[in-house]
Amino acid sequence: MHPPAGLPRTALLLFDFSRGRQALLSVTQPALGALLAAGGLPSWRVIGLGLVAAGAGFLSVFAANDLYDRRADAVEVSLRAGRPDAGPSAKSFDVDVVSVRHPLATGQLPLWLGITWVAGLGLAGFAAAWALRPLCALVFLACNLLEFIYCSLRKRSWGKTIPAGIMVGLGGLAGWFAVAGPSWGALAFFLLLTTWEIAGRNLSNDLADLSGDGAVGITTVATIFGPATSANWILLGAVAMPLLAVLQPGGLLLRLSLAAGAVALMTVPALRLKLATSEAQAQMYFNRASLYPALAFAAAAITLSLGV
Repeated sequence: MHPPAGLPRTALLLFDFSRGRQALLSVTQPALGALLAAGGLPSWRVIGLGLVAAGAGFLSVFAANDLYDRRADAVEVSLRAGRPDAGPSAKSFDVDVVSVRHPLATGQLPLWLGITWVAGLGLAGFAAAWALRPLCALVFLACNLLEFIYCSLRKRSWGKTIPAGIMVGLGGLAGWFAVAGPSWGALAFFLLLTTWEIAGRNLSNDLADLSGDGAVGITTVATIFGPATSANWILLGAVAMPLLAVLQPGGLLLRLSLAAGAVALMTVPALRLKLATSEAQAQMYFNRASLYPALAFAAAAITLSLGV
């Protein structure tokens, strides 16, 4: 698919620069945290400011990833151009991409626009988070720092998956802290999102990009330990997800709904990935696992509104 010309094309490229679909799905992470912490819908003030903070924040953070990695991404794109059959982007649907993968690295977006986009959205997200609660703004800054650390470890350590998981866990806690303070429930929610990010998105995305990452020297669990080990780690986290889901605050039906969603979107697909490990299968798992927070949010909203 080729983007349209003019302003619509620029908007679509910026959307892909921010991995727009993934960023918008990610808004449900702090939204879920707010629901669980409040035991229902928070105030309209929290909802409005939270949507601005989360929407701008996630669009900025995802774009910052491509901004920091633009040189390495450019090398990867060049290598893929010589191997059109390589990588999941050529074989299957990728929830991260609407039209163009890494538009900044391919030169389809100018650097000045990329920097302006990241900075502008970042400031908007920070301002909304501060208006919600200063603690939420501090979490926002911590997430951006963890994103920078994650990108700086791109070719240095497979352990970068840890700051990635912590970043997502903290991002969800921003929603929790908008309506409540630290608690054991907050810790359980943090562990749920951290495990989801590591086992659901990070490791599987790296496995889906194994051939491209190996060609440019990117260090991941898949490139260092091999696809079988990566699939094992993914399965371990996917099995833990339903257990973490039942530890969340709320009624029994809510917790069972969260656990059932984890089984359907992560545990069962992870078993398939273990039995037939490939880049294409990892991409399918990644796409499905990416939907978990949105499904969990919908389940929580329905069950809490029914009072069960």
